[in-house]
Amino acid sequence: MLEVPVSAATDEFLEAERRREGIKVRRRFSEKRFLKELKDLGRFSLFVTDDGFAGNYLGDRVRNAVRIKSESVEEVTRCKLEFFRVRALSVVGFGGGRPIDVAKKTAWDLGKKLITVPTAPSHNGIASPTASLLEGGRKKSFRCGYPRKIIVPVFLWKTAERHVASGILDVLGSVTAIADVLLSSRVTGEKLRLRDLSLSLRGVEKVAEMKGLEDLEDAIISHGLAMKEDSRYCSGSEHEAEKCLSKKSGHLHGELVGVGTLLSAYLYRDLKFGFGEEKIFDWLLEAYRRRKVDRTVRKVLSDVSPELGNLGPELKAVRPERFTLWNYLDPEKIDFRKISREIESVL
Repeated sequence: MLEVPVSAATDEFLEAERRREGIKVRRRFSEKRFLKELKDLGRFSLFVTDDGFAGNYLGDRVRNAVRIKSESVEEVTRCKLEFFRVRALSVVGFGGGRPIDVAKKTAWDLGKKLITVPTAPSHNGIASPTASLLEGGRKKSFRCGYPRKIIVPVFLWKTAERHVASGILDVLGSVTAIADVLLSSRVTGEKLRLRDLSLSLRGVEKVAEMKGLEDLEDAIISHGLAMKEDSRYCSGSEHEAEKCLSKKSGHLHGELVGVGTLLSAYLYRDLKFGFGEEKIFDWLLEAYRRRKVDRTVRKVLSDVSPELGNLGPELKAVRPERFTLWNYLDPEKIDFRKISREIESVL
């Protein structure tokens, strides 16, 4: 895949890092046991969820729950006020990325225990210490803390095929994020953080060869730990493309990351920096086919194709302070529509 100065993190290293950060992971295969646990948590916790599947599933099973309308700092404020009103002791993020991110910031601001219950593995930020929230109409990343406990309802994950595919694509997107770091190390002299690199690699390898949902869970936790300092090793040029495309799209985060990853990987084919960047595109195509997410990416790429004509100028403004492929190449000079047609022809 890529030629890097470190191997993927081992099981022992991952376990040591997880314990160091105080993260407990509990899998729930039985819905009966899961519901009992929710009831017990509901006695002293404020649940943060939304009006989608998660909120509907939660229903009135817990006494104190806030159903957020958006992943915004305003909703964080609302949750904090509700936390004091009900005299809760901990915060539970229940659902997907939006309620979990709001729960992260709520718990962090209050200095309270955070528990997350990801009802589907749709992205790799479930176990990260950062929250992506709207402030003033723009997405910003906020430093928070790691959840003290992650409860994985495996029986729900098994029924969430689209979200599983999205999670797979989000994790595999770290290939181009790592390439961006290696490119920056050659061009700007950026120092590599080998711990974060090895954890990000582990996530990618686990998903590329995954045999079951436990491997995806492992990958997501690996990436959460790799984001201890920031998301550098799990979010690069592919996520910058996702941020641009998500403004006018109803697709899941990971689905758009899958498109952004292929766009970046396609352009990396022509670079010659000696870290295997020219092989990424073909490796990804094979990984997508093996994980059976290639059709998903093809459909999403076709859907967003009309927006690609404006992608170049938008990419420049996403995160200029983080050196990625878009700092080395001028995205305004790239015909992304042409590239998308060429990618579709081989997907």
